[in-house]
Amino acid sequence: MANDKDDLRIGDSDRELVSRLLKSAVEEGRLTLVEYDGRLQRIHSAKTVGDLTPIFQDLVASGNRRNFSEHGSAPSKSYAAKSRAKTGTPAWIKWMWFGWAVPVTLCVVIWLILVVTELELQYFWPIWVAGPLGAVIGSVTVMERWMIRPVLLERDARRNDGEEFSRS
Repeated sequence: MANDKDDLRIGDSDRELVSRLLKSAVEEGRLTLVEYDGRLQRIHSAKTVGDLTPIFQDLVASGNRRNFSEHGSAPSKSYAAKSRAKTGTPAWIKWMWFGWAVPVTLCVVIWLILVVTELELQYFWPIWVAGPLGAVIGSVTVMERWMIRPVLLERDARRNDGEEFSRS
């Protein structure tokens, strides 16, 4: 027998949350791109909680299984907060450091070639490439870790608290 909450209408935030769940399932290899595309189309055509439940129900780990029909809304956003907290350094920060490492490595290799071929120690000029750029990227990394991430986690926690309050 269907739950009364299966007939509740859903909003864009509910659709967005389920689409994020599907995206993480693709990233973890639990869904193929074809399955993802089909389910994504079903998400955007869904009108009620009962329409969304079968789309994601087989993807949630058994210990974390949450059913729209039981709670009347999308899975808790604490899932997003926990996953963000556990992911460590974001990919965009890693790519910035990679972008720093390539020119610095190239400059150091050129400097080493000059030192070896001229047989005398030269001024370490690659520091002028590594230093300023490294300082900027380092400050962005610190800012993400200590300023941006806590705000995002707090926002997700507040949203989760709001959902819990609205369910009562």
